[in-house]
Amino acid sequence: MTEKTAGIYVASSIYDKPLQDSYTFIKEEIVLQVGAALTAKRISPKAVADCEGESISNRNKQFCELTGLYWVWKNAREDYVGLVHYRRHFLLPDNWTERMEANRVDVILPVPLYVAPSIAGNYMERHIASDWKYLMEYFSTNLPKEYDAAGRIFSGNLYSPCNMLIASKEVLGQLCEWMFPILFAVAEHGGEKEDPYLNRYPGFISERLITYFFESRREKYRVVYANKNFLR
Repeated sequence: MTEKTAGIYVASSIYDKPLQDSYTFIKEEIVLQVGAALTAKRISPKAVADCEGESISNRNKQFCELTGLYWVWKNAREDYVGLVHYRRHFLLPDNWTERMEANRVDVILPVPLYVAPSIAGNYMERHIASDWKYLMEYFSTNLPKEYDAAGRIFSGNLYSPCNMLIASKEVLGQLCEWMFPILFAVAEHGGEKEDPYLNRYPGFISERLITYFFESRREKYRVVYANKNFLR
């Protein structure tokens, strides 16, 4: 049996603050500078830049770590690929690739987070509600067969945060091929926001969409969950 290759890309940028906590990269982790098209600075000569190859690096102010996810989708070549953050990493056993293969795992997601009053309600309370309403209009118009399932799942309370995941390259491609057209449409409708935090709404919506995608396709994909750290 041929050993599977793996690359977990660590989204990092020139704006990252120095970490007080120590962390040793696992062998599969690779630094990926996101938003690299927006600066001439490089965080490390060993880092991969998300402006190399097919990319949306110049949209990083809105799409945040998703410019890294897009780059992984279009350019990474490993059998298993993933995205984590410079201060958030999955806590994995040493033989995690062998376990994924042996158990036919399609994707690893972060342990779900509980939010109230619901996934949808929590988003609309914390962000701009009209963007969420347009998202549901998009489902109604462009994905009508998924509209009811989306409403049902978004009325629940659990979602996997942080746009972190590890998946087979094929499965990650299926997620991205489905998700990015939705995000591009939402961003075109919502435009840019003056507030830098609120302007990152495509990234906040994608957390909910990743959860929906795999939850609504339970019969197709084998999903497992892993804890993550948070480095300060």
